[in-house]
Amino acid sequence: MMPRRLLLWPVLMLLSIAAPAQQKLTTKFKVASRSAEVVMNVTASAPGASWDREGAEAPLCNVYVDGKLNQSIVIFQGEQSWTYKVFLGRFAPGQHDLLVERDARWSAPNAGLHLETIEFRQLEPGDREYIAVAHAPILQARADTIGRYSDLPLLMYYEELPDEIGKSLQYTIIFTNEDGGTATDALMSRWGRTTDIEYIYRLHLDGSGKILREVFQAPDHKEQDFHGEKEDGHPLILNATLNNVFSDRGQTSVHYRMLPFREELGAASREKVMDENPWTYRLSAQEMQKEQKVRAYGVEAGAKIGDVRDYLHLEFLSQNNGCGLIAWAKRSGDPHWHSSHQGRLDFSITRGAWVRTTIELPPGTNAAEIEEVAIECVDIRDPRNYGSSPRPTASVQQSVRGFLLDRDYVPVAVFDRSINVQLASGQMTSIFARQ
Repeated sequence: MMPRRLLLWPVLMLLSIAAPAQQKLTTKFKVASRSAEVVMNVTASAPGASWDREGAEAPLCNVYVDGKLNQSIVIFQGEQSWTYKVFLGRFAPGQHDLLVERDARWSAPNAGLHLETIEFRQLEPGDREYIAVAHAPILQARADTIGRYSDLPLLMYYEELPDEIGKSLQYTIIFTNEDGGTATDALMSRWGRTTDIEYIYRLHLDGSGKILREVFQAPDHKEQDFHGEKEDGHPLILNATLNNVFSDRGQTSVHYRMLPFREELGAASREKVMDENPWTYRLSAQEMQKEQKVRAYGVEAGAKIGDVRDYLHLEFLSQNNGCGLIAWAKRSGDPHWHSSHQGRLDFSITRGAWVRTTIELPPGTNAAEIEEVAIECVDIRDPRNYGSSPRPTASVQQSVRGFLLDRDYVPVAVFDRSINVQLASGQMTSIFARQ
């Protein structure tokens, strides 16, 4: 009798699947004609699980191919049926056995598991995705996150960037948070989020596809040449620090093979990827709740933050010449202005390019109540150097947009407009005013 839900993808045939089971699924896949990269979709849910509940965060599944551990998958979307996309790696022609099962040791004890379906797809040289998938890094989990449900890698995307010769592929991972590094309140002010977004690996190729150079992001955010091990062309890279940067040495018992997807970020910040996947805001917020990094509105509590749904999120393109940028927002009928930097110059934005920041507003503020938004340029030089260096300046160009998150963490637009303003330190300009 045919199984209840048998799904076929072109080229790669799903030969069989076990009878429906919650904790375990077995199947076979066949690589048709020549060695190929194989990618897999696993649809599953976790009854009783939620990322913000201690002891019920998520189950972890192990994937075995031909009896060998291939990777682990954290079923992080709780009770929602969700499709987790991964790559298996390069396989020779023929039939291969696959097993997916719950890992009792590293699963949250109160998180159930229901494995639903498995799909496969084969990528061969010449396929549009082949090169990016064939070189995608295998992430070795940070040792102190295994079984702790913290700083979970959620997505991996890649960008195709032009080189003088050929092109480069740059891979970036979005984590739920970072246990070290920038404090939570500073993350919201300087980066506009509580996730951690880190480039992990960049591959430089010539016009024929030959590898010219490989680099990765090492501790202290330094770029280093990759000299580590590979598995059929996939570099093995360890998450090595509390702020989620990497090493090309070392292994742990859990590793991930997230399927990378392509992004175009020439006209947007990296956080655009979160906007396209708004569940990343929710999972990060759940982690903040579990780690007790959230406070009530108006309460002084160190580096804790308010509910991220009470913040106005801003994105703009800036050129920064030695200054700090601060965003301000005013509500209708409220004489107070609210700032992104909370009165701290060290929380101002000091980098250029596409940037994000947030402004905490009273709970329940909706888009129609936001009356005006402004950007200020402040002097962050050492006062002893005022007379020996030029006055800091900045420009905000192309576009600026603001949005709130609704109760389901989905971005809701407040405004989106073109802009071209020049600012010197001590100046502030309105970038949005409700008519």
